[in-house]
Amino acid sequence: MDDDDGGEGFSSAPVSAPIIMGKRRMKSSEYDESRKIKMTFIKNKRGLFKDHHALYEDLTKKEYPVLLQSSISQPNNRVPMDLLRINKALKNIQGVQYVKAAGNFFAKIYFGCARDANAFLLNVSFMELNNWTAKIPYDSIESQGIIRAPVELNEESLLVNLKASCTILGVKRFFKKQENGSDKPLQTVLVTFLASSHPDHVTYEHIWMPVSDYIRPVLQCFKCYKFGHGSGACKATQVCSICSGNHFYKECSTPNIFKCSNCSGPHSAVSYSCSVKAAKVAEVKNKIIGKQTSYAAILKTPVIKNPVTSSDIPISAKTPQDGPTTQKQMNGQAYSQKQFGNSNRVTTVCYTKYWVVY
Repeated sequence: MDDDDGGEGFSSAPVSAPIIMGKRRMKSSEYDESRKIKMTFIKNKRGLFKDHHALYEDLTKKEYPVLLQSSISQPNNRVPMDLLRINKALKNIQGVQYVKAAGNFFAKIYFGCARDANAFLLNVSFMELNNWTAKIPYDSIESQGIIRAPVELNEESLLVNLKASCTILGVKRFFKKQENGSDKPLQTVLVTFLASSHPDHVTYEHIWMPVSDYIRPVLQCFKCYKFGHGSGACKATQVCSICSGNHFYKECSTPNIFKCSNCSGPHSAVSYSCSVKAAKVAEVKNKIIGKQTSYAAILKTPVIKNPVTSSDIPISAKTPQDGPTTQKQMNGQAYSQKQFGNSNRVTTVCYTKYWVVY
């Protein structure tokens, strides 16, 4: 998957047909075992992945992006992409709509149809001539979900034996750092699927495992401590995560006095108590569940400081079977408030034991 991370191959190539040993055809169980042994894996920072060359299969998209980078880049000496050079080289390539930068070291080429995008991905001579490598961006063809799997199952066993309604590309088990420095495996496993959305479940032999949404960590720069980019491509001035001064945090002269560089609160810039970071996390969650709420809209959302008490609820809204609602019960119930037009009228409706204010 990721060439920069290298890989660990367990064998040469996957088997495409049953193997015949002499005059006896292999049994299905023997064939399955041979496929497990022959399957090639790649280990990188995203987890353990099957070695495959992905092409576009969905023909309903409006555009098909291809990610381009230099093939001579090294981790400590990355080569930036020149858009003018790319534009000149693409004059004889069919189906190109436009090209734009994707950071300092990548470029995205957008095609109008899957056939042209796949032809470009398979154009080995063109890539070798220009010292480029091309691949489909992960978010264009992949989706990810979380399952809970016993810690006794390693990543290789999961990748070979997990089955789903779509192709499973890779798995990654999460670990927790212990006080003694060792890593404790968790039941949480990230599964990558070759599909636009993850299935509702996977199976490990006869074990049924539900798949839940994966909320990606918010990308934060450790140079300027803003969000949405990494420190490798950041051109801003170094900021201290402790006092928000213009120096590295290890050089801070007031390590016990905190001031967030994002919200000016009494905490470090990487703290989860930061309101700006919380808004970014909420934005990611809302996009995943389909609300598409913007970061600016989240910050503008008013916070109701005074909770609704039982005295604020009309008597007619209470149902006889529920009886009177105590203050202790009200504190544990959820409310949402909405005004209709220019009116300040608030209507309260009771659904079983939950009070909803409209």
